[in-house]
Amino acid sequence: MDMHIAHTEEYEEELKSALICEESAENRNTITAALESMGYRTESATNADETLEKLKFNQYSVIILNESFGGAPESNTVYKHLQFMPMGIRRHLFLALVGQDLKTQDHMTAFAKSANLVINERDLPNIKAILKKAIAENDQFYRVFKESLVKLGKQ
Repeated sequence: MDMHIAHTEEYEEELKSALICEESAENRNTITAALESMGYRTESATNADETLEKLKFNQYSVIILNESFGGAPESNTVYKHLQFMPMGIRRHLFLALVGQDLKTQDHMTAFAKSANLVINERDLPNIKAILKKAIAENDQFYRVFKESLVKLGKQ
């Protein structure tokens, strides 16, 4: 009688997750399709309260936020929340701001707005290519830093 029992455990690699904070259904659908085709599990929020609740209980790899989400850019409570997020959490999050007056891939504007990327709404049809390039550049930029944190036992 063979007492050998083989246990095979399958671990599904954790899906990358993305949160889309966009009031326009058309823009939201465009962004969702792009992210899902890139392998992201997506969630959407249609107002600031819903977004802040999701942020309490979930970690996202990517957040796409319309700078006018929930009102004027200067009163965007989600954006303000993300700006004051602790750096240990924030550095693992890729934030892309979408807006009517932003110049797509303007690095200085992104830096000034504490975002990884800025995208003009007119460029949303090309968002997949824009995100692929920007996320890859961001991952490459932070790769050595993150590896150093792991070696130092800080991660």
